[in-house]
Amino acid sequence: MSIEPDEEGSVIFRLKGELDHHSVKEIRETIDGKLIDYRPLSVILDLSGVTFTDSAGLGLILGRYTRISGYGGKMKLTGVSDEFMKILRLAGTDRFIETEKRKKTQTAV
Repeated sequence: MSIEPDEEGSVIFRLKGELDHHSVKEIRETIDGKLIDYRPLSVILDLSGVTFTDSAGLGLILGRYTRISGYGGKMKLTGVSDEFMKILRLAGTDRFIETEKRKKTQTAV
């Protein structure tokens, strides 16, 4: 994962690999630590490098959304695969989290 804060109060988290029960604890701790450090008003989770996600990945996203919106920030998902977009729609999260599908030229690394 790479983290890119900017001077305007935004932070981009570029996630890579699998978002499953094996990986989300470390990712969650890293993101939560940076949310405390930066208190960004805008957070982008770039999922274009994610190769797989399950319910643990969905839980990670929902938990960060709750935390960020709790202090008045906004969160956006970018680079979302077609498969994960289906999960987000079924869960109804696409109604309250801004979501951008993965471009055809983007492939998970």
